[in-house]
Amino acid sequence: MILQRFLRQHYRPLAGAALLSCASAGCTVALLSHINRLASQGLHGGIAHPLLAGIGWLLALLMTNALSQVLLAQLGGGLVAQLRTELSRRFIDLEYEKLADQKHTVFGSLIDDVANIAPLALVAPLLAYNLLLAVLYAGYLATVSPMLLGMLGGFLAASLAASLLLARVMRGKLDELRRANEKVFEYFRFISDGKKEMTLNEARATHFTHALMNPAIQRARSLMVRAHAGLGLNEAWSMTVLYGSIFLIVYLGYAALGLTQDTIIRFVIGAVFLGGPVGFLVSAGRQVAVGAASLRHLERVGLDPGGAVDDAPSPAHGSRALDDWREIRLEGVCYRYPGSTAARPTVGPIDLAFERGEMVFIVGGNGSGKSTLLLLLSSLLTPEQGCVSIDGMAVNSDLRAYRDRFTGVFGDFFLFPHVLDAAGRPLSDARIEQLLDVLDLGEQVQTHDGELSRLALSTGQRKRVALLQCYAEDRDIFFFDEWAADQDVHFRDYFYRSLLPALKAAGKTVIAISHDDRYFHLADRVIALDLGQVVSDTRPAPVPLRSRTAI
Repeated sequence: MILQRFLRQHYRPLAGAALLSCASAGCTVALLSHINRLASQGLHGGIAHPLLAGIGWLLALLMTNALSQVLLAQLGGGLVAQLRTELSRRFIDLEYEKLADQKHTVFGSLIDDVANIAPLALVAPLLAYNLLLAVLYAGYLATVSPMLLGMLGGFLAASLAASLLLARVMRGKLDELRRANEKVFEYFRFISDGKKEMTLNEARATHFTHALMNPAIQRARSLMVRAHAGLGLNEAWSMTVLYGSIFLIVYLGYAALGLTQDTIIRFVIGAVFLGGPVGFLVSAGRQVAVGAASLRHLERVGLDPGGAVDDAPSPAHGSRALDDWREIRLEGVCYRYPGSTAARPTVGPIDLAFERGEMVFIVGGNGSGKSTLLLLLSSLLTPEQGCVSIDGMAVNSDLRAYRDRFTGVFGDFFLFPHVLDAAGRPLSDARIEQLLDVLDLGEQVQTHDGELSRLALSTGQRKRVALLQCYAEDRDIFFFDEWAADQDVHFRDYFYRSLLPALKAAGKTVIAISHDDRYFHLADRVIALDLGQVVSDTRPAPVPLRSRTAI
């Protein structure tokens, strides 16, 4: 578990904080003893000595507490940073299909779960401090009156049993609250992604606000109130039992046990001091319960909190055995999206082969399975049945090496500001400027140290920037999911008649999803899909090309 690794990595400062906490506990007990002596014996031995002794113990308490808090603050900052680093890396390493429909989970975990989990490690030294303090106070009270301590212990044991029972009940409430918060995070993403539509359509904005956003927030509020009220009632109950027991002890001490006033006063002062660590131990249960709910949530979304994360930068992959690949084959491939209730799979069964150097167009109506086929081919989705292989070797035997064959533009593509080559190195500004000119973006976008100056462009221009990133990676297989749909008529023609043939001439395999039937004859093959199945696989007659642009 990540907390165990953190404790092992930082055991020295944690041990230091624990030792300082122990020293602080010792100073607190010594101060308590000094106060009790002063209260019961008065100013024997002059005024100055008790005053100086008290000031000395107070200063010692301040110094040990302050140093302990500074160490804990440093550990807290380190743990939060480590949690964010590891969780972000785990999300990056997680397979695409596990988070395809849960993008809001990333933000919720990196913000909410980190804030909930971090206190779990920081509470450890404080728990040690308060446990030690409670034991020392109990030892002091035993010297005052073992009988009264036994009564107090019985009351506290009953309170602890009730607290543990309530904690079991609250576990389900906290898990439900975490799921409700995740729904709120999902709607927060809607605000950003759907801002243009809601600005133009006030009715849509009103529906989103009143039918979706507000109910989700109110449900999370209701669950938060119930969960934290339950935890708060536990704290209130525990402290009431503690102080109620002190009251009864005072009453019974005088009425039934006949104890002296000095004994009762000393016991009451010690018991009141004991309330501090007992109160902390009870309140720490709230932090532990909330943090544990976040850990369970990470397990539910597929992030295993156990196991170390390799922080070393990933090397440039690419098995040399795949450098000279000749054919990619799909055999009996079927896929059904999670949650689908349809009797038949979304795609499949499909049997196809793609030869190196081909230019293939995938065509079909909306919902025919074109994009899903592309995700299966690039191994971002795992077939429910069947196999994807490259030169007879199943691609899942070396997914990274296989994926390193691909670059392309998805239908829901994302733009990064830095232009990198296949090894992750920034492309030279001169090369980027050359590509920008070829893609007719030289006047709109500039570059400095491999970073593009502007990404707020039209959809068609953004797709050209995405294509630029593909050229920078320069991999074996280029794929495009309806890339030309947002281009003007001239650049669309340029894309089909010049850019794609240039890639083929450079030895690249080109796979393009397209609706532009007047360019189908330019492809080596046209694969038509309908209802997730291949209905035709044809080879148009070759035609001469007007021009080719080398890139």
